[in-house]
Amino acid sequence: MMVGAFGVHRLALSLMGALIAGNTQALADDADVLAGRRIAQQGVLAGHVGCAACHLENGAGQPDVGIPRLAGLHLDYLDQQLSYFASGQRQNAVMRPYARMLDARQRQQVAAYYASLAVPRPVEADAPPLPLLEQGQRIVEYGSADADMPSCSQCHGVSGLGVGDFSPALAGQSAAYIAQQLTDWHDGSRRDPKGIFMQAEALRLSHNDIAAVAAYLAALPAPVSPVSVQKDLPR
Repeated sequence: MMVGAFGVHRLALSLMGALIAGNTQALADDADVLAGRRIAQQGVLAGHVGCAACHLENGAGQPDVGIPRLAGLHLDYLDQQLSYFASGQRQNAVMRPYARMLDARQRQQVAAYYASLAVPRPVEADAPPLPLLEQGQRIVEYGSADADMPSCSQCHGVSGLGVGDFSPALAGQSAAYIAQQLTDWHDGSRRDPKGIFMQAEALRLSHNDIAAVAAYLAALPAPVSPVSVQKDLPR
């Protein structure tokens, strides 16, 4: 189904997303979530702020400057990416020193905390042009025969909810962040092990295609987190 009926399409994906995410997201132990919240708020070393300084305590991130939302992402995926940052397998000048401050247990606790959070309501933003959304939808759902490129949905799902730690949820994520990651894959500056095949796929995208895919995925309904222990945690 192509856009024109974009609003109906978006509603259908929202309902599908609520069902899928509720069934696939791993729930963490209360103790892990509590410990992860402390790390996110306070950090682990004196003089260094916690994760919340950039990604915010509610995990919303800062979409306008490309800092991704972490709330509602899969626990195993978050843990894995922190490990990649710590080891240098995924390069990021800001994230690497912070990830290296955490031991394996602390990385898992931070991942548990952000995975447990309900996805915040996105900040209202100007809607992208409809032709750009339509272009992005075609690539996400059908790929590109001309570029011999499979659809993004084959790994990330038609609703953009991803598959566990294999492929992240992209629906409702920051368009600036998605575009930057696709550009990094395209340019070869991102090479972390589990997503190395993304480099070949991103090379098939033009810069306009990247903007379209990012706009479309950002416009999709974000995943719905499972009922979380977060609401009952002491302040």
